[in-house]
Order: sequence, then C-alpha cells, then structure tokens
Amino acid sequence: MKLLLPVLLLSLALTAPAQTQSRSAQVYRCGPDGRDLRDSPCPGGAPPSSVAYDEPSAADSRSARNRHLADAKQAAALAAARRASEAEARRQKAAHIGLQPAPAAAASAPPLTQIKPPKTAKPAKPKKPASAPGR
Repeated sequence: MKLLLPVLLLSLALTAPAQTQSRSAQVYRCGPDGRDLRDSPCPGGAPPSSVAYDEPSAADSRSARNRHLADAKQAAALAAARRASEAEARRQKAAHIGLQPAPAAAASAPPLTQIKPPKTAKPAKPKKPASAPGR
C-alpha cells in the first residue's frame, strides 16, 4: 500500500507535461471572409491556413480546479442553508396552525435490534447399557 501511492504520484507527474502540449491542424478557410473551415481543400483552391489549439498551462488548470472546488463548497453551504431555512419555515407554519412538533425520539427511526435465531434442541446422548451387577 505504501508503494502504491508513490507510483501513482510518479505516473501523474510524468503524464502532466504531455497534456500541456500545443497542437496544430491544417485547416482550409473557404467561403466569404474565410469563415467556412474545412479539413479538405476548398473547391475554389484556397491555400490552407494553420489554426493552433492551445491547451491550458498547469497553473491555469490548477486555478480552474481550485475555483471548481470553491464553487462546490459554496454550493454545499447554500444548500445546507436552504434546507435549514425550509425546516424553520415548516416549524413556524406548524406552530401557526397549532400543530405540535413531533418529539425528537419519535421523529427518528427506532433503534435496530438484532434478532437472534431460536436455540435448537441438542440431540439426546445415547443411553449406556446397564451393567450387570456381578461384574
């Protein structure tokens, strides 16, 4: 187990630079103003142009991941606040119409008990034959 973590981290470290390479593809701009992009030559014979596809740097990826985590934490906090405010609104509505809130013990599920299997009867021991008095 202790060996697995360094191996995984090493494999991630080796693949990270490979993911940040920029790529380019040969693209043909056709049509008016060159807005029609094709991967095959244009019918009119227009020269190809090169379009670069940049991948984000490691710092950009890290900042995007951090933003995503911060947004997820904020969403979880907002959801918890919404649930709490809805629960409070239900309590206030119940008090307004005269309903008593359920006791905490009744609101929760009853405790689980394990059912033991019934004890089975043990087979009777065989009776030993009575020994003769003269022996």
